[in-house]
Amino acid sequence: MKKVLYLLLAAVMVLTAACSPSSENATSTDSSGKKVVRIGWQNSGFPSPFTFDTQGPGGFLRNSFLFDTLTWKDDTGVIPWLATSWEVSSNNLEYTFTLVKDVKFHDGKPLTADDVVFSYDYFKKHSFQWNVDMTKVASVQKVSDTQVKITLAEPYAPFITEIAGKLPIIPKHIWSSVEKPLEYKDNKALIGSGPFTLKNYDSTTGNYQFAKNENYFKGKVTVDEVQYIAVENRMLSLQNNEIDGGMTFNYTEAKKVESLGYKNLKSKPTGSAVRVVFNLNHEQLKDKRLRQAIAYALDRAAIAEKITGNSEVMVGSAGVIPPDSDWYNANVKKYDYNVDQANKILDELGYTKNANGIRDGLKLSVTVNATSQEAELMKSMLAKVGIDLKIQTVDAATFSSAMAEGNFDMTITGHIGLSGDPDFLRLWFSGKAGNSLAGKGVFNNEKFQELANQQLTKLDEKERKEVINQMQDILAEELPTLVLYHRPFYYLYNAKVFDGWFNTAGGIADGIPLTDNKAAFVDYK
Repeated sequence: MKKVLYLLLAAVMVLTAACSPSSENATSTDSSGKKVVRIGWQNSGFPSPFTFDTQGPGGFLRNSFLFDTLTWKDDTGVIPWLATSWEVSSNNLEYTFTLVKDVKFHDGKPLTADDVVFSYDYFKKHSFQWNVDMTKVASVQKVSDTQVKITLAEPYAPFITEIAGKLPIIPKHIWSSVEKPLEYKDNKALIGSGPFTLKNYDSTTGNYQFAKNENYFKGKVTVDEVQYIAVENRMLSLQNNEIDGGMTFNYTEAKKVESLGYKNLKSKPTGSAVRVVFNLNHEQLKDKRLRQAIAYALDRAAIAEKITGNSEVMVGSAGVIPPDSDWYNANVKKYDYNVDQANKILDELGYTKNANGIRDGLKLSVTVNATSQEAELMKSMLAKVGIDLKIQTVDAATFSSAMAEGNFDMTITGHIGLSGDPDFLRLWFSGKAGNSLAGKGVFNNEKFQELANQQLTKLDEKERKEVINQMQDILAEELPTLVLYHRPFYYLYNAKVFDGWFNTAGGIADGIPLTDNKAAFVDYK
């Protein structure tokens, strides 16, 4: 009997250890005494500036651990990084950056103004994977070993975040001899000046092992290693002590894991969207009235609550920019759930219902990557107004191709990029989005494109906001896309291992609302 009780007690102790971050297993060091942080994420490709995966922000973030930019962001907003300061000319065309002295690349070679000039020139010829509009840069010249002057082709309001804060500085002594950067996957392709070096990348499993840069110019790197581990279920892997932190969209799941003693950091601002993308060349969907009817037919609040488990999730703005953004137009047109209005528009369009309640001549499909609860709910809701919606489920590669080539009626895509500078609207709707999940379709609305270019030159924030408001009004009226909901990210983590996470003001770089900010691991203040 005592033996049975002992075994039962042992089983309970094992179960408790697996589920609690306060257990002895939840340690901040590995067997060699190194401080290691393990994060759950999927494979994001070989992290050179030219080869990382753009299906989501993981590739850019892995790359940023290795390479530095002139500016960066932390929880306060834009901060100097490789540059200590910068001056802007009166015509807003010339930016003179003073660089930090004695910065070294991982191989010990110095980083100077020559490398900055080279990097900007090189990226004008060979595109950086995460979209940077280098047509805005007219020239770059060396002023001294620690100063460079970047001259723009025209005033460009988001330059400090969208170019200076995103473009990695690469070593001239390595890349000057590389003519085909897309094919260059030598270990030297990963030599930057960043707070980490890549100790190991397993392209099969998608696991990364980053080791700290002992001589980092910005300050002491506070952990020895950061590992990214591709796991099937992040929340389960967290509770099993296989990782120390992981992200989920599901509110109910997040609260459950939080109740076990893990910390929960909700993204702020939300910075993400799940949205329907319409093919504007489709014979029927090119009529905005049909798109508007679909908007009225969808109970987007119910969809959001059903998927996330949270009734307080933000319903999508028809103007795309989320309500928690400083750039949100509060007066933008709304599409509240209204079946009667949807039916009225469909009747006016001449799509009559047959004996089965289906509107003749209106057979639409929605393409999704893997199983989509949103698509199933959308199908059910559209059936109530007589639209027979077919769901086409395809693999990730086929989905990306369809998004790029416009080979679909509608798609449902979820991605980030709404936290930062509102220039993302121009990029999205001119087919220049860096994140491939945002699509490559072009919104051929002359007024919108005119405003999109106009806002770039408005350096007065109030004037620029007026233009951005007009852009949102056009998007809400024309509906090239319909945001179902703006989903927050919940990052659950074991605070005993690492508790330095924070929300980046305006999102990392161009608005990435994740916690993977390299500044979290650097004692730079």
